[in-house]
Amino acid sequence: MPSPKKLGMHLEWHGQRIRVVIRVPPSMVAKVGKTKLKETLNTTDPLEAEREKVDVIRRLRASLTGTRTSIVRADLSSEALEWREMVEKEDAGEDVVTASHDGEMPVTIREVLSDRVDEIERKHGHGAGQTFASVALGLQTPLASLVDRWFEERADMSVGYRDDIRRALSLLETWCDEKRIAKTVEAISQRVAGRFIHDSFIAPKKHPKSANKHITCLSSYWKWLIKRYGVTVNPWAGQSVAANVAQRREVPTAQKRPFTDDEVRTLLNGIRLPRELDISIISALSGMRLEEVAGLKVRDCANGCLRVTDAKTPAGLRTIPAHSALAPLIARRTAGKGPDAYLFDDLEEQKPGSKRDRSAPVSQAFTRERRRLGVDERASDAQRQSNIDFHSWRRWFVRKAVEGIERGEKGYTFWTIANVVGHKAEDGTVDGIVLPLGMTMGRYAGAASQEAMRACVEAVKLPPELG
Repeated sequence: MPSPKKLGMHLEWHGQRIRVVIRVPPSMVAKVGKTKLKETLNTTDPLEAEREKVDVIRRLRASLTGTRTSIVRADLSSEALEWREMVEKEDAGEDVVTASHDGEMPVTIREVLSDRVDEIERKHGHGAGQTFASVALGLQTPLASLVDRWFEERADMSVGYRDDIRRALSLLETWCDEKRIAKTVEAISQRVAGRFIHDSFIAPKKHPKSANKHITCLSSYWKWLIKRYGVTVNPWAGQSVAANVAQRREVPTAQKRPFTDDEVRTLLNGIRLPRELDISIISALSGMRLEEVAGLKVRDCANGCLRVTDAKTPAGLRTIPAHSALAPLIARRTAGKGPDAYLFDDLEEQKPGSKRDRSAPVSQAFTRERRRLGVDERASDAQRQSNIDFHSWRRWFVRKAVEGIERGEKGYTFWTIANVVGHKAEDGTVDGIVLPLGMTMGRYAGAASQEAMRACVEAVKLPPELG
């Protein structure tokens, strides 16, 4: 692979993409949570990146300026929300204990609030005091002030999705600062949302997939606000960004596919990392996902089977026969280990709260090896992702199992393949083939037998001329 071209200040290569980077001042690192701010550009041309970086640097620096002033505002917003709860309780007729003035009768919450607003105005200015009062009285809701309450309610929400939501809200807040629009839920009308989408995604020609991810996050937050806090309109409903003809030509959509047999030979003969090679072979001969292989423990590989105990869907929880060709590998990896040890015990657990799992280093190392070996496919340099990746081992397994049926292998069906790889058999598909009789076979018939799954697994053979 040719060496990447040298880039100017505030630019760096990220794989085959270019991104803008600015440093976070040391005094703000704790608040921002990182030492650098980065944003990937939608170009691989260094000259074009030089032109695009100016607006991105300005926006990133504006977000830091907003962060610097928001430290005090965040504290005041949190306090204002506490006042709001007390005001709502008092309005509902509940007894709220308040301090009295010089032994007089207890005053109302609103009277005490008025004194607090006057104090804030003296310290932080008239605008800060009025904003505090508006939040406390329920007239305004800071954009991100309730997101933690949503996360508390949705304990099952992944760390990665929470980060996506915070990122979308931060982007919206930064834009509001630039356009001098109040950073409140009430200020975001459908028209304002449309302006934000145009300025942030359409005008700078952001990839529609990235844009729609942000919009979906914001829409989900607003749905919860409607449900819990009486917000009447979701300004993000029906909003999306579609790729125009020029974008579709410049940035083709990745068409994910299985490896070819030649690519399988190249990879299995060329991967120099023993761990990544072993994990690739297991995935190729079982159809297991990367994170499923990385999560295998010694006890999950007993009695000639592979057991998946952690999956995103109920169908993903399964026990399948281990391919006979995997026996030496499993024996080598389990030798001398206790039942609770990981099969790949050299993979470290990620930090608590990280959206990366223990398979992340394997994914990165495999990608580097794949590119080194020239196993890659993109319709153009502007395509964001390769058409082949680690998941292509799983696709290759499915394709080979389908080919087994097509050439007359006995003992398993298309529904068996779905059971082996952990796909939902009811109303599902296998390698693009729609499974008929979805309810009959997918629900009533139950999972395939171990004998059928073994026939399916053993029908998949690695290409000859390996090693």
